[in-house]
Amino acid sequence: MIILILALFAISAFFANMTIKNSGMRYTVTLVLLGGLIISVVALVANMHDYYGMKSVTTTTKKEIYSAGQSNQNFGMLLYQGVGTNGQENVYIYKTSKTDKKTTLAKPDLNTTSKKVDISGNKAYRVVKTTRYEYKNNGFKFLFGIAGNNKQLKHRRVTYQVPPTWVALTTKQAKSLASKLTPKTTAERVSAAAQQKQLADLAKVDPDKAATLEANQVKKVLQLD
Repeated sequence: MIILILALFAISAFFANMTIKNSGMRYTVTLVLLGGLIISVVALVANMHDYYGMKSVTTTTKKEIYSAGQSNQNFGMLLYQGVGTNGQENVYIYKTSKTDKKTTLAKPDLNTTSKKVDISGNKAYRVVKTTRYEYKNNGFKFLFGIAGNNKQLKHRRVTYQVPPTWVALTTKQAKSLASKLTPKTTAERVSAAAQQKQLADLAKVDPDKAATLEANQVKKVLQLD
């Protein structure tokens, strides 16, 4: 609608200047119409540049995520890998359901920031806070809706909530985990076998505690704490 208003002001100013014979009236009407034209242009630019007539609306979604590790692992695993030159953003790797055979790669973009935090419990979640620009009312939407910027993304913040039964580690650390956990001597193999049996027995009666113990062992081996 704003484009139509701009056109009407421009055409009206032209015809007013050409057809009104009284000079005083002609100048007054033309100036008023030009003023309306200028105001319309300023409003259009403000809408396109500073989102005039719009407000920020934030929505939050929270979904459970599942381990990127092997299905026979008692503990969960969230993998991540730094991207970009500054390494401040990560690609996160996980599964969206227990039955998924392939992992999901959540990649960042210019409007998305991500982080991981520790939480209690035994489930991991992906919490997404999405902020979009929306028109304050139907009047502004009617005026500027032609720009197609309603519900335009402003920012997205993704938080990965990791419980004690999970481990968050880089893809490089995950690749080295098997070799670091493999016993090197006969004594270590005997000790590891006994420990695995204890964990297996514990997992039958208290799976969360068993998962937490395994997760802590991985953190200790990889020096994550």
